[in-house]
Amino acid sequence: MKKCLTVLIICFCFLFTGCGPATSVNSSQEGTNFIGFVTQLEDNQVLINDVWFSFSDQTVMKTDKDKKLQKKDIEVGEKIDVTFDGKLQESFPRRASADQLVFLTDQQSKTEEGAVKLVMKDPRFSQVVIQSIEKNPTGLYSIRFKDLSINRDVHVIVNVDNDRVIVPIHTSTK
Repeated sequence: MKKCLTVLIICFCFLFTGCGPATSVNSSQEGTNFIGFVTQLEDNQVLINDVWFSFSDQTVMKTDKDKKLQKKDIEVGEKIDVTFDGKLQESFPRRASADQLVFLTDQQSKTEEGAVKLVMKDPRFSQVVIQSIEKNPTGLYSIRFKDLSINRDVHVIVNVDNDRVIVPIHTSTK
């Protein structure tokens, strides 16, 4: 009986240690970083993946090699590391205020930019919100995004060497 009671008490301890207040997505984390690709630019806002980042004259814009940049230097498809205060507004796309925009210039980032730019130029897609990008073992890029114009999730394969965007055909067994 004592053994059963001890096991029961230990189980309740484990159960209740997992119970606590949920962490809010809007919680503030000083100097939070977000890396993604520019898909839209409007006035003093830039859509990077699924977040609209607003920026001002106080926002630091530079390359990863510390070359200073300006708003006019932002181009669709560029890979950017954004530093912000961690506060995200819950909407789709989400919104935040950028403290710093660092344009990534390494070879991998430039190749990924090429893949994203090919998708952005493709007439089949218009309002792209990047969700993920991966390089597969064959050297092709797998890009997942939401096309807001048709409100659908899309998956494409991009061959940067041949400037091709391939939309896989999904077959159903139903």
